[in-house]
Amino acid sequence: MATPPAASISSHLRAPPPWPPPRSTSQRARVRCSVLAPSGQVLEAAASPRDTEKSPHWIPRSDVNLQIQRLCRSGELTEALRLLGSDGVDDRSYGAVLQLCSEVRSLEGGKRAHFLVRASGLGRDGLDSVVGQKLVLMYLKCGDLGNARMVFDEMPQVSDVRVWTALMSGYAKAGDLREGVSLFRRMHSCGVQPDAYTISCVLKCIAGLGSIEDGEMVHGYLEKLGFGSQCAVGNALMALYSRCGRNEDALQVFEGMPQRDAISWNSVISGCFSNGWHDRAVEHFSEMWFEGLEIDSVTMLSVLPACAELGYELVGRVIHGYSVKTGLLWELKSLERGVEEDLGSKLVFMYVKCGELGYAQKVFDAMSSKSNIHVWNLLIGGYAKAGEFQESLFLFGQMRDNGITPDEHTISCLVKCATSLYGGRDGLVVHGFLVKLGFGAQCAVCNALISFYAKSNRTEEAILLFDGMPHRDVISWNSIIGGCTFNGLHDKAIELFVRMWLQGHELDSATFLNVLPACAQLHRWFLGRVVHGYSVKTGLIRETPLTNVLLDMYSNCSDWRSTNKIFRNMDQKSVVSWTAIITSYTRAGLFDKVAGLFQEMGLEGIRPDTFAITSALHAFAGNESLKHGKSVHGYAIRNGMEEVIPVTNALMEMYAKCGNMEEARLIFDGVMSKDMISWNTMIGGYSRNNLANEAFSLFAEMLPQFRPNAVTMTCILPAAASLSSLERGREMHAYALRRGYLEDDFVANALMDMYVKCGALLLARRLFDRLGNKNLISWTIMVAGYGMHGRGREAIALFEQMRLSGIEPDAASFSAILYACSHSGLRDEGWRFFDAMRHEHKIEPRLKHYNCMVDLLINTGNLNEAYEFVDSMLIEPDSSIWVSLLRGCRIHRDIKLAEEVAERVFELEPENTGYYVLLANIYAEAERWEAVRKLRSRIGGRGLREKTGCSWIEARGKVQIFVADSRYHPQGARIAEFLDEVATRMQEEGHDPNKNYALMGADDAVKGGALCGHSSKLAVAFGVLNLSEGRPIRVTKSSRLCTHCHEAAKFISKMCSREIILRDSNRFHHFEQGRCSCRGYW
Repeated sequence: MATPPAASISSHLRAPPPWPPPRSTSQRARVRCSVLAPSGQVLEAAASPRDTEKSPHWIPRSDVNLQIQRLCRSGELTEALRLLGSDGVDDRSYGAVLQLCSEVRSLEGGKRAHFLVRASGLGRDGLDSVVGQKLVLMYLKCGDLGNARMVFDEMPQVSDVRVWTALMSGYAKAGDLREGVSLFRRMHSCGVQPDAYTISCVLKCIAGLGSIEDGEMVHGYLEKLGFGSQCAVGNALMALYSRCGRNEDALQVFEGMPQRDAISWNSVISGCFSNGWHDRAVEHFSEMWFEGLEIDSVTMLSVLPACAELGYELVGRVIHGYSVKTGLLWELKSLERGVEEDLGSKLVFMYVKCGELGYAQKVFDAMSSKSNIHVWNLLIGGYAKAGEFQESLFLFGQMRDNGITPDEHTISCLVKCATSLYGGRDGLVVHGFLVKLGFGAQCAVCNALISFYAKSNRTEEAILLFDGMPHRDVISWNSIIGGCTFNGLHDKAIELFVRMWLQGHELDSATFLNVLPACAQLHRWFLGRVVHGYSVKTGLIRETPLTNVLLDMYSNCSDWRSTNKIFRNMDQKSVVSWTAIITSYTRAGLFDKVAGLFQEMGLEGIRPDTFAITSALHAFAGNESLKHGKSVHGYAIRNGMEEVIPVTNALMEMYAKCGNMEEARLIFDGVMSKDMISWNTMIGGYSRNNLANEAFSLFAEMLPQFRPNAVTMTCILPAAASLSSLERGREMHAYALRRGYLEDDFVANALMDMYVKCGALLLARRLFDRLGNKNLISWTIMVAGYGMHGRGREAIALFEQMRLSGIEPDAASFSAILYACSHSGLRDEGWRFFDAMRHEHKIEPRLKHYNCMVDLLINTGNLNEAYEFVDSMLIEPDSSIWVSLLRGCRIHRDIKLAEEVAERVFELEPENTGYYVLLANIYAEAERWEAVRKLRSRIGGRGLREKTGCSWIEARGKVQIFVADSRYHPQGARIAEFLDEVATRMQEEGHDPNKNYALMGADDAVKGGALCGHSSKLAVAFGVLNLSEGRPIRVTKSSRLCTHCHEAAKFISKMCSREIILRDSNRFHHFEQGRCSCRGYW
């Protein structure tokens, strides 16, 4: 039993002060000393004067001392104490009695002996060294630290280092470590040289205090004294450094020890484990094993938890077998008593951590005592972690049957099991039951309930429970913050985090792991940086999971430079780290760097997992890098990942965005268990690649298996838009409305885009006006829609309204407004927006912006200015810009410039026959037939053929497709008759279209016949003949509308009093009463 310090000992427990002795009126002859014997008798020792008559019971001095020493040797303390009061007792006899009191731990006998020492006069001038030392050691042995120190202080001088050491050891055992260190300093000042055991004792005191500065001073002092090589000192030094977190210094001491005993090895193994160096602990255990040293239970108690943390099940089983073989596992080496409790609990812990619950259960069943609640919690928690909730509840019942009272950890695990096994409603029942049992206010139980409510998406109940907790620990805060983040309440999570911080609670890595995703989702870049700085200051940044979350936070906040800096400074990069940096580069649009990162990842020996593969594929899809995407596809096949659903979906997306729909379809058909993402990816891929019919066919195939979701709507609506299929688009609108998908911004924007591209601008505007949350994409779609329909003024007004509402335009928004200005001939406004984009918004123009400006200058009659503008571009113009100039040359009949521009176009796209035909038409309009023939032979010599355009119209739920000069349509005769009538009426009214550009050198009859067979006119004629009066005729053409078809459509709209909405590859044309909305800007 530990002895309390002197200051804390009650006065009634201390020995009566033996000095000064009671005064007497007579001399020493009349002194009588009486002390109580254990039986209550009175022992009397009388001292007579020398001249008085001897008592019949008087014993000579020499005989008294001999009898006392004989009695002490035989252990007869009572008789020895009776004789100790006799006259003539010497120091040796007092010392022998005190030694016997120490051996038998008789504090009462020691106090009687101390009293007699005082009575004899030995302590008149201070206790002499021998008796005083014996008294100090006796009191220490009997656990009376207060009287030991009192005797020690009365001694005039203590030169025996053993007494100092014993007293320091007494203070160490009593927990008064500071007094022990103070005593060492006093000993040093008294000139008493310590021995190895003194040094060991004071080092233990310093280790308990955690005072590394004092420890280093003592270390230096003992090296000076030459004690550094002694085993006991080395063991104490290792314990000191390990306790103070200086495991490197502890290992250095260990390596420098010339001799090591079992305590040395146990100390280094325990130090490594306590400082988190689990692998080093196992390594040292292996060295100890191979050196043939004795392995005891202390060794096993240190190394088994290290095996558990590392998952070294095999090593743990070897230790288990050794403990059985040597008998260390059994209580008092008796199989009937069962497994020793401490070692058994460590084995249970090791097996549970390694996932071997069967072995853990066997060890537990064989344990001698099952009163340790910690072992029950280990097994119950292990079964719960493995998903065997029923077994956890069965163990809980066994624990109650054995009379073990559950603690808060048991109850918290019970909550998790019950809620996982029986669902949310029964979780509420469990909550009520716990409140009834009196566990409702316990911190760990409340933490488990908060976690339950959060996982059940009952965040309000979790917050209510959290607010009502009388005491909260860091787990409570982390649970509620994590629950809010998990359920999308990011603002609340950040609010709780700030409260936690301001109230001075301890923040750990789990806190940051819960709040940083909320910062990422809300783009709270500043708060994320504050958390980052705190983690650097506290050293938490060294934890890889926290660094990975920081990477994701900066990536979400579009700060890829900070992401890259953190990544490059990481000491240990996991596959999660590499995936995070790849995702960051992908979000930043740095697709070209991802291939290098993926290669670097492989060179560093990190094997990509499915998340890394999908992240890389998303990057290659964004970059349309088919080569790198195929390389990753090959890696996935070689490593057996080609059938993993996320990987197959990413592969389909990559091939679709690279335009290889055949390969994407092969992968799709090979997937046995397709999910919703698989179908959406393929439908979206078909829509993206203008394969609208295939998209609708796959959509119809999906309907019997899956119900379309909001993402499906955003994937199929562009297909309806590309076909200008208003009827199908309205069906999708109705379905989305019934399902409540219009609340999704992506679906609403896709619907607006569909109506715009189907020519229903009014419906698109109505939908836009009803949007509760208009984002940048919504505004851009409407601005572009007004531009496509030639309503530039409305587009400008809407653009200015967007800026006034606080939404900053981006590159796509400026592209839309410049496009609107180009198609409405608004030259000054176009220049104003172009300059504002560069100077006010600091957006560098891209090719699409330059293309809009070239079209704008050409449409407003500034061909030379357009050419100079192209020549002054800061980036290299592509073929689309040169083709725009070539079309401008046709409009303005500039043959010389057309030839120069055409050569640029042929260099960039030599295989595109449309550009050769465009130049041929320019020559034909100028009646330069020789140049037409040369160009025609050039085309024939290269083996090029002109691509045939087409037009289509939707009527009665079916799409009718027409190509130039279609002769095999069921209504071909009616259409031809109607177009002949149109041609006759046009000639009668003086509308004689220019035929020179249409065909190369044919006669007028052939030209006229060919013009009548243009696909767009055939589609318009079909619409007039088959659609009811008052219904708009909606036609879509795959290429640009020619002049003759444009004039014919204007004439038909007037002749038949019909509204014709014709969409070509460039814009919309609204024909009504002989007028077109383009006003010549097309």
